[in-house]
Amino acid sequence: MVIRDKGVRAAVCLAGLATFLSPLGLAGQDPSAVTGSVRDLAGRPLAGADAFLLETLEGAPTDSAGVFRFASDRRGQATLVVQQAGYLEVRRTVELPLSGPVSVTMQLAPVTLEAITVEAGTYRLGNLPDVTLDELEVVRTPGAAADPFRAIQTFPGLQSVGEGAGLFVRGGDLSETRVLLDGATVLSPFRLDTDRTISFGRFDPFALRGIQFSAGGFGAEYGDALSAVADLESVDKPAESEFGVTAAIGALSAGLYLDLSETAGLRVTATRTDTGLLMRMTGRRDEFDEVPRSSDLSGGGQWMYREGGALKAFGLVQTDHVGVRIDDPGHSGIYRSDGRADLFSLSGLEDFGGPGVSWGLATSGSRKDEDFGAFRLEREDRLAQARAKVEVPLARGASLAAGTELEHRTADLTGSIPTRAHDNAPGASTTIFSSDESGTRLGAFGEIELQPSNALRFQLGMRADRSTFTGRVTADPRLSASWRPAGHLTLTAAWGVYHQVPDPLLYAPAVGDPTLPSMSARHLIGGATWDDGTRLIRVEAYRKRYDALAARTRDGLTRGGGTGTATGVDLFAKEEFALLGLDGRIAYSFIRSERTDPDSGDLAPSPFDVTHTLNVVLNRGFGGWLETGVAYRAATGAPFTPVLAATFDPDRNLWHPVHGAPMSERLPMHTRLDLSATVLRSFWADNLTVFFVSIMNSLDRSNVRDYRYSTDYSERIPLRTPFPRTIYFGVTTNFPF
Repeated sequence: MVIRDKGVRAAVCLAGLATFLSPLGLAGQDPSAVTGSVRDLAGRPLAGADAFLLETLEGAPTDSAGVFRFASDRRGQATLVVQQAGYLEVRRTVELPLSGPVSVTMQLAPVTLEAITVEAGTYRLGNLPDVTLDELEVVRTPGAAADPFRAIQTFPGLQSVGEGAGLFVRGGDLSETRVLLDGATVLSPFRLDTDRTISFGRFDPFALRGIQFSAGGFGAEYGDALSAVADLESVDKPAESEFGVTAAIGALSAGLYLDLSETAGLRVTATRTDTGLLMRMTGRRDEFDEVPRSSDLSGGGQWMYREGGALKAFGLVQTDHVGVRIDDPGHSGIYRSDGRADLFSLSGLEDFGGPGVSWGLATSGSRKDEDFGAFRLEREDRLAQARAKVEVPLARGASLAAGTELEHRTADLTGSIPTRAHDNAPGASTTIFSSDESGTRLGAFGEIELQPSNALRFQLGMRADRSTFTGRVTADPRLSASWRPAGHLTLTAAWGVYHQVPDPLLYAPAVGDPTLPSMSARHLIGGATWDDGTRLIRVEAYRKRYDALAARTRDGLTRGGGTGTATGVDLFAKEEFALLGLDGRIAYSFIRSERTDPDSGDLAPSPFDVTHTLNVVLNRGFGGWLETGVAYRAATGAPFTPVLAATFDPDRNLWHPVHGAPMSERLPMHTRLDLSATVLRSFWADNLTVFFVSIMNSLDRSNVRDYRYSTDYSERIPLRTPFPRTIYFGVTTNFPF
């Protein structure tokens, strides 16, 4: 147990985008053995029980004979905790080092039905209820590069579209998933988020207390999202003061955590990433004029000024740069992208022993400059936000929540877009635009939760939004229900209406449509969950209908009035295999999705219609000093519109492509096998040093992520994965004080 809590933290650096982690301290003395046995009242051994020290979290599960053994550097009095699903927790004060094995007897817990927390479409990560994937599993997921968004991609309902960190949920576009941190909308949640590079998330998983992810059917509290919500919560104050350093291939990170008092603490981290050496090792350095580089400065703090009252602050500033060589039929040159993003939030919580009030103020911004041939875009966005929410218990089994939010969005857009997307050479005909778009969205919601018994739960909500971009008011009724007909089985259902304001770029007069209404979707979800504490199985079926969709054509113009549907089934299973020392999860998604093609106006397969997606993740620890993991990914190729022929333009000395039916062909199937391992050592008092290694795409699978064409479009050339077999390695250590 302790190894999971400490050792896997080093995996955050596996992608060469290292972020500082705060490992817990280990004493520098020679470790002593903590051993014992666990049995029930009948004297039968209990396998798979967790035994650990409360003060250090060092521990191990019991084997088939009910015996546990682990090493600890702690001396003196400590609290031994033993937990097993279905049994009452046992706590025993022991003196370390032990004089002999400890014998523990566990009693069956009373059989009662707990309040239902399972919701349709919703998965929670971290220390929140209904845990299915915690932050430790985020960094233990091989191939995820310790990226929370890439770990979320192992959930069902997410389609494998490319190899970036984007969340394409149940047939929806990347922009249809709303990302929040401490209740504030994150305007730019991904770094290197361009059409020409592979994106990564902006957040260190150990800067997060938990993540609630909903693949659909979410409640009335969340607005301006068509498909999904990823609601992130930052960590609380540090438990101890320390300084740490992480060095990995391509990245260097340092952090300072200050435990100021029992009620206050601060965290600051800084990271610099340069992938030059990594690109040389993978043989890709020649592809770049400027290899991906980034810098990261983040911090936060918490002040609990009274019991039930707390303030939390978070800040983040990041930059990234890349220059990559692109060979298009119309132009071969260097694509450049310079980006900057920031987020500053202040949030508060007041608990009055029943009613509760939460509020938040935030500003989120991004700037991105892109340049490739005739294409040029300088875009700067800013989102100022304020929100408040009140929760009131009405009576036994009933509660009311209501809230409001105000957002002001500005977008400065300047650039030029080729009149014909394929003719992007310098000197090509372009549409030049310069626009300053701004708008305000005011939203309000009310939601009542009714739980007439522990086995039955309803949520009924209504929200209304008005945006000055659209000039209209939208009304979204939402309903969800959960029923537990048996102790471990829960049935869920949800229905709702959802609206989202299109991107401000789509309102720019030169390339957009100022009359666009809000886009809309209707969700219908039904599912079943079996959860007995060590095994979780979840099956959901859904149907989504889209209206008033807005999208850009190949030539950069805006088309509104689109429609679409998405129908699918998702399966998620998670289990601990105590006898083998394994824990694993599997996620499978099937989808049929179609929407209006903006170029032809015809209904066609959605660009995100990845019919089958499979993710399998297994982890295992050895002897308390080694953690290993393996992940397998497989997905049907995404659809694309092929080029069937070309005509020659002598005036431009250029071939013009003739496209086939929209989304009528598919990329080849995508598969990948990733491996990871971490080794733990202690070199001085309260030190933990972790060495880590990861092998991405270990079988060196040459996946096709897209196609490019020869100058006359007679030859179709596959663009191979940006992840050939790649080895990442590094070390992290800490200095408590």
